[in-house]
Amino acid sequence: MMRECAQRTGEGRSSRVGMKQTRAVWLFVLVPILVLGWAASAWGDDETDVFNTDAGNTEPNPNPGENFVVIQDVVVADPGREGDTTPDSFPTAIETVTIRKAGGTLEDHFVIALRLYLDDGDGLFDPTVDRLLGAVNAPRLSAEVVFGTRGQLLVLVPNGGSAQFFVVADFANDAPDGATLRTSFDLTVGDSLIGGPVTSSRIDSATSLPILNFDAGLPVPVGFIRITAATGDAETDVVDKTPARTANPGDSVVLQEFLVSDPGVSGDAVPDGAGTLIRTVTVRKVGGTIASDKILRLRLFRASPRTPPGWDEQDELIAVVNSPDLERGVVFGDGGRRLVRVNDNAEERFYVVADLAPVSFADGDTLRTSVEIVARDDKTDPGELSSAIETPMPVVASNQLVVKVPPPTLIIGSASIVGKARIPISIRFVPGPGLGELQIGPDGALTFDPTIVQVLNIKGVGPYIVDSVNIDSLEGRAQFTLTLKPGRTALNEGVIAEIEVDKAPDAPPGESVRIDIEDIEGIEIVDVFRDAAGRDFLPDVTPGVITIKLIKGDVDGDGVVTISDARLTARFILGLETLSPEQEEAADVAPPLGVVDATDVRWIAQAATGLRKLEQNASALTPLARSAQPTLAKSVTARMRAGTLEVRVDGLGVAQTTVRVFTLTGKAVATVQASGPTARLSEGDLAGLPNGVYLYTVTVLGPDGIWQSDVRKFLLIH
Repeated sequence: MMRECAQRTGEGRSSRVGMKQTRAVWLFVLVPILVLGWAASAWGDDETDVFNTDAGNTEPNPNPGENFVVIQDVVVADPGREGDTTPDSFPTAIETVTIRKAGGTLEDHFVIALRLYLDDGDGLFDPTVDRLLGAVNAPRLSAEVVFGTRGQLLVLVPNGGSAQFFVVADFANDAPDGATLRTSFDLTVGDSLIGGPVTSSRIDSATSLPILNFDAGLPVPVGFIRITAATGDAETDVVDKTPARTANPGDSVVLQEFLVSDPGVSGDAVPDGAGTLIRTVTVRKVGGTIASDKILRLRLFRASPRTPPGWDEQDELIAVVNSPDLERGVVFGDGGRRLVRVNDNAEERFYVVADLAPVSFADGDTLRTSVEIVARDDKTDPGELSSAIETPMPVVASNQLVVKVPPPTLIIGSASIVGKARIPISIRFVPGPGLGELQIGPDGALTFDPTIVQVLNIKGVGPYIVDSVNIDSLEGRAQFTLTLKPGRTALNEGVIAEIEVDKAPDAPPGESVRIDIEDIEGIEIVDVFRDAAGRDFLPDVTPGVITIKLIKGDVDGDGVVTISDARLTARFILGLETLSPEQEEAADVAPPLGVVDATDVRWIAQAATGLRKLEQNASALTPLARSAQPTLAKSVTARMRAGTLEVRVDGLGVAQTTVRVFTLTGKAVATVQASGPTARLSEGDLAGLPNGVYLYTVTVLGPDGIWQSDVRKFLLIH
C-alpha cells in the first residue's frame, strides 16, 4: 500500500477514473519530488462519486434568448453512494471541471455564455447566492470548456461531505426552435494542488466519467435540452420569395423577400387560434463574394397595404442594423419584446433590404443570404400563446444578388428656374480612391442655348475647387478645370461642382435648354476624368435640362405678380386683349382649372397685394416652345409590356423622345433616347433596378421646339 501511494504521489498529483500507470514509470519520477523536499503522502481511497442530482434544477425547455438556464446539475460526494462508501479521512481536491457538447443539433454560436456555479448548500440554483467558479463567453462546446487551472485547487469537497455544481448557459435570441443540446461533465482531482491538501480522495471506479446529462424531466431522448420557443401548434410556414436581382454600387436592394404564413400550406394547415409572435429575424450570409463591410446598412420591412407590390421605402420599417456582420449573423429584435405579430390565419410579406457601399465592388459580385425566424410565447401576464414555426430553419434565398458595376458617370442636374439658380454637377460609380481631377476643355465644353439661359460661373463643392473657368455667353459654351483640394478625401459619388445660371432676358416661360458636354461638332467628350491615384477613365455623361418656369399669376411675363397682371387678365375676359397659350396658363390660377374667369382676376389681385399665395402647379404636359398653335404633343401614355417600359407621345412632327427615370429620392437611374414618338426602356435598361415605384419625365423634340412632361410615376415589377 505504501509503495502504491508513493507511486501516485509522483504522478503529477492529479487523477481521473480509468488512468493506469506502470510501476517502473513512477519509480523514475519519485526522485525529483524527494529532491524538492516534498513530503511523501498517500492517496486516499477511490471513494468519490460523481452523479446527476435529479433535483429538478435543470430547465428542459429553455426559450431562445433565455439566460441563466441550468443545463446540468451534478453532485460530487466523498464518499459517494456507489462502490467504496467508507470515508477515508481525506477530502476530494477538485482541480478542473470540463464541459463538452455530447450530442444534439444546437450549434455552438447559439450558446453565448457558459458558467459554472457551486451551490451554497440548499440544493437550489440561485445565481445571487451560489458561488460563481468561472464564466466563458462564446464557449466552444463542440471542443471543450475547462473551468479551473491545472495544478490549482478549484473546489474542496470535505471528507464525508458533498458539493453540488450547476452548469448554466445563456442562449442566443435566435436559437432555433426545436434545437437540442446534451452536455457531459468531467473533472480531475489531485494531491498537493496549490491551495489544496497534500492528500486527496480519488474518483471511485463505480463512477464513469464524463457523466452525461439525464436529469429527471428532460425531454425524449433522455438527457437533451430542447429549445422551445412557442407552445402553439407548429403550423407557421416561412416561404422564400426572393427573385433574381441585380444592383449597382450605392443602391438599396432587397436581399431576401419572404412570407410568414399562419397557418402555412404545408403540414399543419389548420388555424390554432394563436398568432405568430415573431421575436427575432436573423439574417446570415450563406454564399457569394460580397463581404459584410460592403453593406452599409441592413433593414427589415413589412409590406404595407398602402404601397404598390414589391418593396417600397414607404413600407413599414421594422428594424435597422448599421454596419451589419452577415458572416456572424444579423439579429433583428432582442428576443424579449415582440418584433412583429402575424395574426392567426393571416400572411405577411417581409423584405430584408441592404444599402450597398458606393465603391469596392467587382462587376459580377454576388451575395446570398438566409433568414431564421424565432416565434415565442408572450411571457407577460396574462400573456399570449404563439404558433410555432413549422418550416425548417433557416430559409435560404432562392436567388442571389448580383452587383453590376457601370462605368463612372458625370451627371448634370436638371431644374426649373425663374431667375438665378445653381445646377449641381455630380459623379457616381467612380472607383476608389475617388475622383481626383476633371477637365472640360479645350476640346469639350458645357453647352447651352444662350437665348434661354446664361451660365454665370462654375464653382467647386466639398473637397473640390474649380479654376480656369472660361465662359462664352454668345456661343453658349463653358470650360473649366476641377481639382481635389490638398489633404482632402476624394469622392466616389456626390456633388462636385455647381453651375450658376440665370434666365436669359428674353427667355419665355416654358422654354427649355439642354446642358450637355460636347465638342464643337456635338460629340460627347470629357477631356480629363482622372481618379486620385492618377488613373484615367472615360465617363458616361448624363445631360441636364433647365426649364424656364412659368410663374402663376405673372401674365405679362415680367417675372413678378403685380396688379398689372390682374388688369391684363380682366381685359382678356372682356375680350379686349389676346393672350398667348403661356399667358393663359399663367392667368389660370383658380379653380376650375382650364377656364380663365373673374375668380382668377381676384386671386391674382390678392397675390399682388400679399393677401394670397398662388400655387405653382405645372400642367400635365407643359409646352416648352412658344407657339400660338402648339402642334407637337397632345398627351403621353406609358405602359409596362413584357418587362419593358414603353412611352409614346401622341402628336405631330415628333423627332426625338427622351425618357429619364429617377428614384423617389430624385436620383437618376436610367435614360433612354429614341427617334420618333416612342421610347422604350428594355429589360436590360431596367435590370439593375429593384422592384418599386419610380419617377420619370418625358422630353420631346419637334419642329416647334422642346416639350417636357411633368414628373410621372410607374411601378416596376420584374
